[in-house]
Amino acid sequence: MVKPEAMAVDFTAGNRSIWDIKESEKVLYLDTETELTIKPDILCDNRDTGLPDNSRSFGVFDPPHDYGRKKNVSIYTTPSLDKANEKWPQHYRETPPRYYGADKYQSKTELLGYLFDAQKEIARVLVPGGLLLLKWNECKIKTSEILEYFTLWDVYLTIPQRTQGETSHQTWWILLFQKDGPIPQKELLDFFEPLDETKLRMSEK
Repeated sequence: MVKPEAMAVDFTAGNRSIWDIKESEKVLYLDTETELTIKPDILCDNRDTGLPDNSRSFGVFDPPHDYGRKKNVSIYTTPSLDKANEKWPQHYRETPPRYYGADKYQSKTELLGYLFDAQKEIARVLVPGGLLLLKWNECKIKTSEILEYFTLWDVYLTIPQRTQGETSHQTWWILLFQKDGPIPQKELLDFFEPLDETKLRMSEK
């Protein structure tokens, strides 16, 4: 098994643009795109990952927010850094492009069907009560509409974000827990850095 100790799974890793730490043994990176500059740990469709049942505790899901686009026609539809610099030398960059996968699905119906199938597979892979961090940008579809397709999850927290280059559309970070399961508190705590108990006691005074 790849990275058996990793309790977190990024189900749509892309070029890992959302991560401050681009490589970690604590995170298993999945993606289906073959031309990414930063290769995933496992190249697979996140609707059928092949991962064991109930094997991870925390998931990150930043799916395509758009549909009907063509590949390699803009920075945001180009997964390869070399190809991006070749096509747009005037915008030369040293970091991989923020590829969003908007070329993967050609219609709203197709994209929504993908979200429904992916959330089922994520629920299968994560432990009962597992935690999922979902990112969504409302460039085409409202967040309230896509959440109807996350039938195996309860929304606990929504955080709005305005992103440079996406100022006309709202981005949301959404925290979901699997329905009908205990929260795996120990595993989740182990994922984060340990707290300084001295500072914690001082803050409570």
